[in-house]
Amino acid sequence: MTIKQSSDIHESAAERVRSFFTYDRALASFETPNGIMTLPKIFIPFFIEMFLLNTMGTINTLMLSRYSDEAVAAVGAATQVTSMILTLYTVIGSGASIVINHNLGAGRREAASNAAFSSLVFCGGLSLLIGALLSAFSKPLLSLMHLEDQVLQYAVTYFKTVIRFSFFSAVISSISGILRSYGKPRVAVCVSLTRNVLVAFFDYLVIFRPIELPISGVSGIAVCYVVSDGLGLILSVILLRRASLGLSLRRKKLRDLRTIRTILKVGVPGGISTVSYNVSQVVTTSVIAILGTAAISTKIYVSNIVFYVYVFGLSLGMSTSLFVGWLSGAGEYERAYRLNLQNLKLTITANVLLSSLVFLFAGPLLSLFTDDPQILSMGRALMGIDILVEIGRGFNHIEENSLKGAGDVLYPMGVAMTSCWIMSVFFSWFLGIRLGWGLPGCWIAFAMDEFFRGTAYFLRWRSRKWMTKTVSEG
Repeated sequence: MTIKQSSDIHESAAERVRSFFTYDRALASFETPNGIMTLPKIFIPFFIEMFLLNTMGTINTLMLSRYSDEAVAAVGAATQVTSMILTLYTVIGSGASIVINHNLGAGRREAASNAAFSSLVFCGGLSLLIGALLSAFSKPLLSLMHLEDQVLQYAVTYFKTVIRFSFFSAVISSISGILRSYGKPRVAVCVSLTRNVLVAFFDYLVIFRPIELPISGVSGIAVCYVVSDGLGLILSVILLRRASLGLSLRRKKLRDLRTIRTILKVGVPGGISTVSYNVSQVVTTSVIAILGTAAISTKIYVSNIVFYVYVFGLSLGMSTSLFVGWLSGAGEYERAYRLNLQNLKLTITANVLLSSLVFLFAGPLLSLFTDDPQILSMGRALMGIDILVEIGRGFNHIEENSLKGAGDVLYPMGVAMTSCWIMSVFFSWFLGIRLGWGLPGCWIAFAMDEFFRGTAYFLRWRSRKWMTKTVSEG
């Protein structure tokens, strides 16, 4: 090898390194009806909302852990089922968001307004029906999770109250999606933070009882959640009216609900995949329940901690979805393609660094929640394995959100349903129970699931087949 060849190789390697750490800001801006939107303007509110939302959840878990580990396990298990049901409502909200984004990108403001109207009406009606139905069958449903007697009793109490009033959460979710699609993420953040601060404050009053209240225990926690959601809904409606989006909701007629067909066309596949994933997580929790209450509590504590690892990628993925929707509606596919790959590099780098840092401080972090030596030991092992989980999760957050934002929803649905049931559920049982690897075996299965889905989504994005899925004709 000549000196010149060696020099060229070093220069080429240096160029690749510089390219990897270079960020093209021109890709991350777009003209919307409400002005120029940049990625930071969308990402920062998403990040703040997700970060503080989970902080409130962590605070609630900390407070519940002072009450009992059984209460933590019960509310955690019930919340998984509740989240699964709430995801049904996002079938409408996510579909509406995609249709709104594509129509705004194409300059079709009336079609975007019809999609917003359809989302509110349909989502509200569906939540009333489902809430009433499931509250009557809460015990048989939760009994499928193999919860121990006291944990099951707590879980049923919490779930029955929360799901009965899920109408509040459903409509808030729809309004938040509309606000974000119209480039008003800060307003949605205001609602989310208000709800979660109220939940944390009310939970503090119920658990630590600085003043005497007529409610207590797990049932009191459920009431706090519902009251906070009710106040959040009132605030959402007020802020939506003041946002001046030009929706003209009062002038809408029944024929404007026809947009629901387009919304369901793009929303149902994404909703099915998300519901399937959430159901699989409920089943996985029932598998973990076989290992005992300590295993469930460990899963909940570790999940609370590792959220801070992937919250950056989650927020960036949601922001990328909005941008890809706008760009796809405007026909700017190459910009969308390059933006995706640019954000993917950021997410993978952040996930690797943060998950490694969390693993190094696993002991002190877990000690914030519990002093149970069994939980501490299992939690440390899981955080080591979680480094692999977060790499795969980074691919999922960027690639899946980008595909859905582009309107390519059937492919992610098929991949998600296949992976979550084979990789996550089957291998959780096989590795964790059948082979006796316990909770670490379940976490290895989670890593397999994340990597399978992430790889499949990435290859789909690279194929550019998503460019044919624009839905602005809503």
